[in-house]
Amino acid sequence: MKMTSTIEAAGFGISGDIGGLKRTTYYTPDGRTIKAFPNIRDYVIRRNGEVTESGTRDANLDRGWLLQMPQIKKLFCPNCDQWHDTQIEIEACKIQQDKMIKQFTIKTKREEVDKTVALEQKVAELTAMVEKLLEAKK
Repeated sequence: MKMTSTIEAAGFGISGDIGGLKRTTYYTPDGRTIKAFPNIRDYVIRRNGEVTESGTRDANLDRGWLLQMPQIKKLFCPNCDQWHDTQIEIEACKIQQDKMIKQFTIKTKREEVDKTVALEQKVAELTAMVEKLLEAKK
């Protein structure tokens, strides 16, 4: 760990510029520093079928990353991997996520039961057909 701080003090750990493609320093709303390649993308915004705006943008900024350290830091939410202003919002996000997990679990179980019932009906139909064929052969 001491070696890491020495390297960072020398500038290599901070700048990340030791050759290769230039990386940009981004900051997350909670204050973490990220060195990443700019993710430049073309974009077009259309309204009513007409192009109203087009150009290029850095898609890393669409992730919520910032080009300067935020003055007011936000809290990171482990539930949605986003940032919230208050702890209350994080707790509400957790409740919402738990609700969604519960709904999807119920829906998945219901679908499994429906599939099982459908398969049992098909097996019963096939069994009846085989029995009819066997009776017809006799």
